[in-house]
Amino acid sequence: MAVSNRVHYFHADASAFGGYLERPIEHTIAPQAPMSLSPSGGYGSARSENFRLESVVSYKSASSQVSGRLSKKEGRGWVTLASATVEGLNVLDVVTADRLTAQVSTEHPLEGDNPRVTFLGTSFENLKIAGCPIDIKLNFDICDQGNGNGYPSQPCIEDDQFLTRVADQYKRMTNEENLPKWVKDRSIPDWIEERYKWDAKQVEATDSVLCSIVKEAAVKEEDAAKQQAANETCQFPGRPFGSVFEVPDFGRVFLGELFVDCNSYRLTTIRLEMGCSGQGSLSGPTAMTNGHTIPP
Repeated sequence: MAVSNRVHYFHADASAFGGYLERPIEHTIAPQAPMSLSPSGGYGSARSENFRLESVVSYKSASSQVSGRLSKKEGRGWVTLASATVEGLNVLDVVTADRLTAQVSTEHPLEGDNPRVTFLGTSFENLKIAGCPIDIKLNFDICDQGNGNGYPSQPCIEDDQFLTRVADQYKRMTNEENLPKWVKDRSIPDWIEERYKWDAKQVEATDSVLCSIVKEAAVKEEDAAKQQAANETCQFPGRPFGSVFEVPDFGRVFLGELFVDCNSYRLTTIRLEMGCSGQGSLSGPTAMTNGHTIPP
């Protein structure tokens, strides 16, 4: 079908940070530097500076941008980009980062419905949890469907290779053998077992899945090596389970969460489930894209 007979409706959203707190103060943090794309495409950006909520949460700057257009390259389709960044993030002096970015780009074909997707541009710069630098390796190809320069023949959520990658990710997270050697308590907590129990039937029923673009996340090797050489116990107070960190007296830290359904990709660089001294839920930066072409 000729491209002139089809109309693509763009959809992209991005925001740098947001959430709510119940303790030590009760406060809702509205989406910071939010931006949405017009269904007709185009470009939009937003920025904010020097946010501070008492001594609980602060950042130096936050920004987001979205864009959508028909590619100028012959034979290429509609390209959508959503990107969000927060710089100088500090949450209770437990989670800090110089710069965090979430970026999602999709390209829908002139003929067909299934887009190519990339998360290139997503980054973690000098992320520290409980004062420990975290070394992060990202898997930008987690949604790759092995189509080379072509477009997928089916939605990502129905691709067996993608689902196998996510199932393997869940299995690694719930296997105590994958815990670092310095972790003394090697039991897998119930909440990890329950939340990351792979259920192919549930995925099929909901047509959606939660995974992570983080391939590995660990206390930086050079720091662990120095501690080992000095016969010291690792100073990190919690336990890592793949892309998730459990921190006593703080809560849980989730890195690179990616939610995929039949036609969208939503990436959140960091999400916090806080309990104890701080109570609430915070997340960002977040970027999401999808889109529809009519007629199909």
